[in-house]
Amino acid sequence: MKLKVLPPTLRKNHHYLILDIKSEVELSLEEMLPICWDACIRYWGENHSSNFDLWIMRHYLIEESTQNDEPIFNYKTVLRCGRSYENDVRVALSTLTRQNKKRIAINTIGVSGTIKSGISKFIEEK
Repeated sequence: MKLKVLPPTLRKNHHYLILDIKSEVELSLEEMLPICWDACIRYWGENHSSNFDLWIMRHYLIEESTQNDEPIFNYKTVLRCGRSYENDVRVALSTLTRQNKKRIAINTIGVSGTIKSGISKFIEEK
């Protein structure tokens, strides 16, 4: 028996946060999701954070440089979150300053309704 697909009116709505991440260590796609969840749970608690529906959609290494003989990695990431929770996620991610005793800075560049428009507006250089 074939599973039925939910019609668009019954699906959850999402928005996509475009993040600018600067870190002293390399971060993979698999490492980013627990970092985001950990920041949200520490700030908002498990009950409120469970509504966020976070997921990493894309993760790009933009630049690798050194400063004072220490490597700095610059990433752009597309993070999916539930609609109307964008500001809560932004606040929680901005409080994150260290991960595994290494410095990390996460800034939100913009919010988009689709992945494609978020990448074209905020990640691709024109």
